[in-house]
Amino acid sequence: MMRKTFISALLLFAFCPTFLLAQQIGPKVLNLDDITLEYPRPWNREALVVLDFTVNSDGTVDGIKAVDGFYDERFVEAASDAVRQLQFEPATQSGEAVDWPGFRVTARFVYRNQFHGMQATPNSMLSDIEGLIRDNKAEEAEAMLKQALAENTELYFEDAIFNLRLGEVYLATNRPAEAVHALNRATQTYLSGEHNDFNLESAVNHNRFFIVNLPELFVDDFITTGLLAHHSINAPRVATPAPLQTGAQRGQGRRGANERPKATLEVLNNTLLESAYQRQYLANISTGNMAAVLNTFSNLENLNEDAITEQMATQVGQVKELQASDQGLTSAQLIMNGETIHHPSHRILAAVNVNGDIETLDFQCETRVIRLPFQAEVEWNMPESWGQCALRFRGEDGARFNLVEFPN
Repeated sequence: MMRKTFISALLLFAFCPTFLLAQQIGPKVLNLDDITLEYPRPWNREALVVLDFTVNSDGTVDGIKAVDGFYDERFVEAASDAVRQLQFEPATQSGEAVDWPGFRVTARFVYRNQFHGMQATPNSMLSDIEGLIRDNKAEEAEAMLKQALAENTELYFEDAIFNLRLGEVYLATNRPAEAVHALNRATQTYLSGEHNDFNLESAVNHNRFFIVNLPELFVDDFITTGLLAHHSINAPRVATPAPLQTGAQRGQGRRGANERPKATLEVLNNTLLESAYQRQYLANISTGNMAAVLNTFSNLENLNEDAITEQMATQVGQVKELQASDQGLTSAQLIMNGETIHHPSHRILAAVNVNGDIETLDFQCETRVIRLPFQAEVEWNMPESWGQCALRFRGEDGARFNLVEFPN
């Protein structure tokens, strides 16, 4: 029934001149790898800054603003300075250069040997938050978590654990779409080369977490920074867990007396990561995000096969059958921090039941980035030649819609 409703709009790119004229080809950043992202003093924390800006038709940038992450203003300034050094081949429409609002980059500031760390104040706040969760005081817990994320987060581990607890609150209050966003941050990973193998024997065990105090002396040896174009990190995260026994915390695995612990790419330790994946799986099942269900299931299976329940295995089998069938897939979507990103299972799709303002849809694909004005109840088709794609919807925070994917 849904397919018949929109069949007249099928293959818009091929048959609709209006949309061919409306589509924009995204800008290309030319010197990303040559940019130096300076770590601002004092060297006493980590930071993640997501910047949104316009790439003008002459290749310059304008309107830089921080839209997500955890940071203080010196990191926003450092990231903004780096963005101003970027050179772009501008976006085009019908062969003419045009402005492209909403280009995003992510600036990462990472202590290379700060792993599973938590400072005293956020650790104390976490204990209070967990008490509120146990007492079923979800509203108070949510408020305190948002305060902690906005004001008291200085390390990737802290950002991940607070988002894990926030995802739990959202699930408990039947808000799985919000939980998806929080748990994506909870299961974030360090990028390749951002951490060294190091010894945690000197770390202090405090309330199940580590407090690690790093001296500023020789800190240059421990700092890494990175600037990433937003479209380059849209692929689903695939974790690479350390080979520790079930339930062991990363860096605390059972090992011989002379064996150093292994540092891997996950931000959370094994125990917390397992919990985060389980909740991420539930959130994605609840919203109907099938590709994310399979990705999360794979990560959880790689981390600890014993964490896979019989019900989960049955559900994943059903998801795979559904993907291979001629039935449509429907997922619930929510705009947060100005966007939502979806990894589709099928190449033909439509947005329905829209509540709120959605501006544009970007097809961020392997071979190109294309932007179209958003329209509800119209089918879009992604040609195979575009390669794997992520869908980026831009709009006002809180806007909701259902995304229907049709079999190819």
